[in-house]
Amino acid sequence: MLQRTKIPLLLLLLCLLLPGVSRTLAQADGYEVLFDGKSVEKWRGKQSLNFPEKGWKIADGMLFLESSGGGDVLTKEKFGDFEVIFEFKLTEGANSGIKYFVDTLYKETTGKMMVNGPEYQIIDDYNYPGIKEDPNGLSSTAAAYLFYPPKNKTLHPHGEWNTGKIVAKGQNVSHWLNGKKVLSYKRGSKDFLEKKNENKFKDDARYGELEEGHILLTDHGDKVYFRNIQIKKL
Repeated sequence: MLQRTKIPLLLLLLCLLLPGVSRTLAQADGYEVLFDGKSVEKWRGKQSLNFPEKGWKIADGMLFLESSGGGDVLTKEKFGDFEVIFEFKLTEGANSGIKYFVDTLYKETTGKMMVNGPEYQIIDDYNYPGIKEDPNGLSSTAAAYLFYPPKNKTLHPHGEWNTGKIVAKGQNVSHWLNGKKVLSYKRGSKDFLEKKNENKFKDDARYGELEEGHILLTDHGDKVYFRNIQIKKL
């Protein structure tokens, strides 16, 4: 008989490995399915209440950008403390990302409003210009984009599936890649704000400091496949 402490891990592995796993099984360990390989009912366009009619496509249990013009998509619901897991597969030279704590922010220098939040970078470290020379830098896969680089990571090359995870509890955030924690940081900390002051988000009020926000998939015009996107509220 399996020990009780091992059951959640077994359920998680089944959820990640079997695209057709049932919603009931995923929820048994507290996870909510955000994308089940068939429906985008829990998603909408960044500037719309509806999911884009062009650009994004569902096929063979995957969600991906087929052509330009779709724009970023985000969850209809906002999340505070959470653990989100997902699988992604890069095409050669592709660039994408998953943002979190996303909402409307005020840019102090221009007075404009924007929809943004911290980003788990997803990019072809091996082939993307500028990244292949620095595959563990601030813009590489699993980095907290422009804030914190990943360490001791293993990224499978384009054409192969990778498993990512973001855990956020209070101010504490960690990024995971293929079962390894590759970075952790504290939102709104002195170190975080110092790094923010040195990058392009320095004038974005409350960037990374919101109590809750949407989960967002970016449209950088490149084809990156996603599947088995699930979230658990902590």
